Amino acid sequence: LAKALHQPARPVLAIVGGAKVSTKLGVLHNLLPQIDQLIVGGGIANTFLKAAGHNIGQSLLETALLAEAETLLQQAAQQGKQILLPVDAVCAKTFSADARATCKPMTAIASNDLILDIGPTTANTYARKIDHAATILWNGPVGVFEFDSFANGSATLARAIAASNGFSIAGGGDTLSAIVRFDVGEQLSYISTGGGAFLEFLEGKTLPAIAMLQQRAAGG
Repeated sequence: LAKALHQPARPVLAIVGGAKVSTKLGVLHNLLPQIDQLIVGGGIANTFLKAAGHNIGQSLLETALLAEAETLLQQAAQQGKQILLPVDAVCAKTFSADARATCKPMTAIASNDLILDIGPTTANTYARKIDHAATILWNGPVGVFEFDSFANGSATLARAIAASNGFSIAGGGDTLSAIVRFDVGEQLSYISTGGGAFLEFLEGKTLPAIAMLQQRAAGG
């Protein structure tokens, strides 16, 4: 993990997905100065899309964090970093495995739509970014991959990471589930099984066990 954060081969691409921005804000703030590009996915992307002025219908949204998302977008622009947002999405009217899936550009999202996955244009764009990255950090899916109709985005990214020649690190509970589902574990450079610890490390926190190991290595 330290190799990817402190002396990474560049360009560095981070993929941060999942349902809630609130659980990932510390990660995003800490990662931004260290990476070159950031893909936000899942429910997290909805908050950023709304902050950027897009209609997201009835999709999962953390209204209280819109200002925070807007600040991160501004900071990225100021630092010359790129936060990549979806240009199309796979939507449904209900949150269920058998819901009818419809692919739409972000400009056509209806007021009663639920965004449940990134669209194919977005997935292909992200896959190309992954292909050109020298270091890839992956934490969180970019859609409701548990439902077959809304799994393509996460599957495309997982397979792109697996095929990449870059140094790839993945971690987090949902990410591990996606790795198993799409059978890409053997192709990744490193998989962290400690979801919470992985996030804390990305946030820049000192993990007690690692601190003890470092102290022991230094003869303390």
